Amino acid sequence: MKQFLTAIVILFALSAQAQRKYPNLQGIGFRVGAPTAITYKKYVSKWNALEFTVGTVPRGWNRTYYQNQFNSWTKYDNYIYLSHQVESVVYFQGRYLMHFNVPLEGMMGRLNWYWGLGGMVKIAKVQYKYADPETTPSTRETSVTDIDIGPEGIIGAEFTFEDIPMALFAETSLMIELADRPGAARMFGGMGVRYNFH
Repeated sequence: MKQFLTAIVILFALSAQAQRKYPNLQGIGFRVGAPTAITYKKYVSKWNALEFTVGTVPRGWNRTYYQNQFNSWTKYDNYIYLSHQVESVVYFQGRYLMHFNVPLEGMMGRLNWYWGLGGMVKIAKVQYKYADPETTPSTRETSVTDIDIGPEGIIGAEFTFEDIPMALFAETSLMIELADRPGAARMFGGMGVRYNFH
């Protein structure tokens, strides 16, 4: 956990340094997928960039994850899962991305593929309903704040138009949880558009 938090602090420090060294190379955009998010990208060199996102997912997305989460908690070993309701969920991502040119013939624009490493934090508020077979009435409810933290590996592609300051991108990523289900692997993906400005 300490190493992960240290990495996040380093990413923000690099972003601040990049603002001074490359003040004109940046973009802001919107992506749909998991998560659907606002994305800000800051180039620290011609081929390397930092990206930060804030987003969410539909409340019904990946419902089995929360059921498995309930079943993994030892304090609920004697209870029976009935249902759950996700009341809110927010994702935060910080990434360092390395870009590589894909040569194009006869096309106006620039195509890059990229990969990178980063970190993800998810904070969700979940209302669980479960049964205690030893009491009457047996149905109980509890509200849980579910916080997942872990490193993320990313791979994607980005097309930048030549005559307009816009870029299209698509990507997929894999997160390995450090908390609160250590070792659990989760796939994410999305596509979006970004406005580049000076």
